[in-house]
Amino acid sequence: MRTTKELVLQVASEIADRDGLSGVSLKAVAAALQIRTPSLYNHIDSLDELLREVAHTGMRTMNCQMTQAVIGVSSDAAIRAIAVAYLRFMVEHPGIYETIQWASWHTNDQTKQILSEYHSLMGKLVQSFGLSVSDVSPIVRLLTGFLHGYATQQLGSALSDPEAAITDMSSALDTILLGIHQKYQKI
Repeated sequence: MRTTKELVLQVASEIADRDGLSGVSLKAVAAALQIRTPSLYNHIDSLDELLREVAHTGMRTMNCQMTQAVIGVSSDAAIRAIAVAYLRFMVEHPGIYETIQWASWHTNDQTKQILSEYHSLMGKLVQSFGLSVSDVSPIVRLLTGFLHGYATQQLGSALSDPEAAITDMSSALDTILLGIHQKYQKI
C-alpha cells in the first residue's frame, strides 16, 4: 500500500483513539505503516504538524456532525442536539478529542479559524433565542465551557456507558438552559 499524507493522518488518528495523545509518535505511526520513521517526512514536517493535522481533521468532523445534528431543530432542542453530538464525538474519538485540546493550546491560524466556525455555529443557535447581540457571546462561552468541561470530566464513565452520560449531560444542560431563560426572559 502506498503511503500518503491522508494515510499517515488516518493511522495517527487511530493510534490517538486507541492509545491517547501520548501514544502518538512518529515512531509509532511509522511502525503501524511498516515504513521507516524518516519516510514520514515526505508527508509531514514534524510531530507537532501531525498532531495539528489530526486535530484539525477531528475539529472539522466534529463541527460537521454538530451542524448535521441541528438540521430541522431550533432553540433548546438545537442546543441539546449539539451537546449530544459533541459528547458522542468525544466517546467515539477520545484520542482525537484529546488531540483537539492539545491543538487549542498549541494553536495556529488554521486552528483559530476552525474554532471560529464552531463558535459561529453556537452563536447562530443562541441568537435564534431572540437575545440582544451583546448577550450572545457570554452565553456561547458558557455553553462551550460546559460542553468541554462535562465531556472532559465524564470521559471515563462516558466511554463505559455513553447513554447514561448523555442522559446526565442533558439533565445538567436543562438546568443551564433554564438559567439562561430566567436571566434573559426573551427566550
